[in-house]
Amino acid sequence: MRLHINSPAPSKRLAFLPRAGTLRPLQSQTTTSVSKRPPEAFRTANLFETGMGHVVVSRFKQDGALVEAGVFLLDVYCLGVKDAFFTQVGPSEYKDRFLPRVFTQEPGEPMDPSCARKLVEQAIAYAAKLGFAPHPDYKRASRVFGGILWETCPTNFVFGHKGKPFYIRGPYETEARANYVLQQLQRRCGEGNYDYLVAVGDPSEIDSLFED
Repeated sequence: MRLHINSPAPSKRLAFLPRAGTLRPLQSQTTTSVSKRPPEAFRTANLFETGMGHVVVSRFKQDGALVEAGVFLLDVYCLGVKDAFFTQVGPSEYKDRFLPRVFTQEPGEPMDPSCARKLVEQAIAYAAKLGFAPHPDYKRASRVFGGILWETCPTNFVFGHKGKPFYIRGPYETEARANYVLQQLQRRCGEGNYDYLVAVGDPSEIDSLFED
């Protein structure tokens, strides 16, 4: 079996305050219609080839001074949402620094926000059937889903690998965590109905072993 393991480290969690608005004189308080930028989403391009990657869903405030982003580290082969966080950044920071820091290998692949929500929530549902809950920060990160309906997404996502859960132990996961995952898979799936791969050593060296 020839696979490429890509375990991106969770990005730094940044917090920026929104820029203060400008007060208008009371006698000239005429509301000006400002076109609000619609939400956007990106994912790691080879997410389903490697089993691991990021999904980012972003929404923009009415005045354009602030971007709210939910970041989800997905394991689509087994564990669902392994990590998640919510952050607020300015528009220039978002474009020039934030997205490149999340998608370090190559630019994120644009996707419809409805499909991004569907992908994340169905990954959680798949993992739940195996007995795994999403990362504790998922609830806060998922606030960016407000107003986005995943039912409008026509894409059908398939989880697992070759019809089975496939647990890839990352180099930063403890032995205790790995044992827990394997015991859970054994209980839920039974012998021979899941696969696993243990990664040992430096992450960069592990990645090189699976490169073409």
